[in-house]
Parts: sequence; C-alpha cells; structure tokens
Amino acid sequence: METTMTLSTTVQSWIEASPLESSYKERLIKELSENTDIAERVNAAFEATTDDIPLIIWNEYKDAPAVLFAKSSYKPQDPGEPGSILAYVRAYHLGDDFLCSDCYGQLSCSSCAVEVLQGKLENPEPRDEEYDMLDIDEEKPATKFTRLGCQSVVGTEPLLIKIRKPVLFN
Repeated sequence: METTMTLSTTVQSWIEASPLESSYKERLIKELSENTDIAERVNAAFEATTDDIPLIIWNEYKDAPAVLFAKSSYKPQDPGEPGSILAYVRAYHLGDDFLCSDCYGQLSCSSCAVEVLQGKLENPEPRDEEYDMLDIDEEKPATKFTRLGCQSVVGTEPLLIKIRKPVLFN
C-alpha cells in the first residue's frame, strides 16, 4: 500500500496563493503529497527545521512538477550567476530538455526564461542586460514574474517557478 504525507497547511496555502493556474496548483499539491520523501523535505523546509531550500517547478513542456533542493551553503558554479536556477537545474542533471539555455548561461539569449511566482530571489531585480534579453522572445513575452534562469540567484526562501511553453505551443 502506498503511503502519502500530506503537505502542511502552510505549504498548501503558499502554493494556493500563487498566480499559478488552478489546474496546475491542484496537480502540484497532489503530486507533491504522493511523494512522501519530497513532501517531508518541503514541509521541513517551510518549518525551518532544515537548510533545504525547495525550488518547486511546474514545467509546462513536460506538463509535470519537479522539486529541487538548494542549500544556502552550496552555490553550483555554472556559466551565468553562481547559485542561479539554471545552475541548480544543471547540478541536478536535468538538461536542456528540462530548461533550455541556448547561450549556456552567458546572458545572450532568453531561452532559459522562467516565471518566479512565489518566493524571493537573492537578486530580486533584473539588471539592465537581463531586461534587454527578456524583451527579445516574441514566443514567450515577458510578464512581471519573468526572469532568466541563468541570472536568477536562489536565496534563502522557497521558490515556486514555472517554465512556460512558447506561445506557439499553447
């Protein structure tokens, strides 16, 4: 018999308060709850009983969630900003089919654009060069939540991130 661990009310409320689409929120909560190890680690992170920093990601390409855990004591070194969302994706060996980066994190494209829907980055405001790159992708126009994964440095708060499909695929 499969056991599940319910996500805490705090975690569920945090996800529900996000601008993520309702159907994604429901599936995200369900799928996180069905994975006992993940639910336990996410709950512990929200209770501050661990130094795990959850990066809860909804990937529209894959139509599925993923959860990565950052550590404040470890910032993966990668082209782009050390400790960026893209650096953690690469440290977990998820590859370009999960989060593409045509320029390999060199801030010369916008293929690693993500939506940071909940939580605060270590560098919450994009630099001018990042703004310039965010404006070039007509297939995924930037929103107020859009950041480049290679420039978005994970801080000390849990993050809820969405990787969008280009408009042409919606």
